[in-house]
Amino acid sequence: METYLNRIGAFDKEQVYTLDDRSISNGQSQWDLQDIRDVHLSFKPTKYYGNIYQCTIESRFGKITLSNRRYLGPASFDYQSAKYSQFVRSLLLNLDAYGLTNFKSGKSQSSYWLEVIASVVFFGLMLIILVMFGAWIVALSFLALLIFRLIPYYKKNRPMTFSANHIPHHILP
Repeated sequence: METYLNRIGAFDKEQVYTLDDRSISNGQSQWDLQDIRDVHLSFKPTKYYGNIYQCTIESRFGKITLSNRRYLGPASFDYQSAKYSQFVRSLLLNLDAYGLTNFKSGKSQSSYWLEVIASVVFFGLMLIILVMFGAWIVALSFLALLIFRLIPYYKKNRPMTFSANHIPHHILP
């Protein structure tokens, strides 16, 4: 039996999730693993911290969202990446035993490609305008932002399916 302490934001209540070989519970509700329809892992960086991961679990009774970042108070977070990774791996292996074998990661196909196309158009136009006005330094800064922030973001959020035994290394902290 494994436990995981989770609180996504200021308006969420802190919850302790308990996982055993048949169910996941939070003290108030219990979801049988056989009722879970979908598990989606994603990378959710913010402007200030680029190492935030989430696991969304959907069953016919509702949705659970777990994150490796736990809210403690205003501008105060606890990053519990090792515990999160272990809990998610155990969850996926337990679900695999119930026949749920195709797990998802990243964004949906449509939102992924919409973001990629919008970014390419925006940054392409910005680079053209900056170069036209002779702002080479600013143009190089935009290019550095594109290379160091957006490309890793898009690699981690590429839509894909995977099995519990082959979790992509980039989707867990």
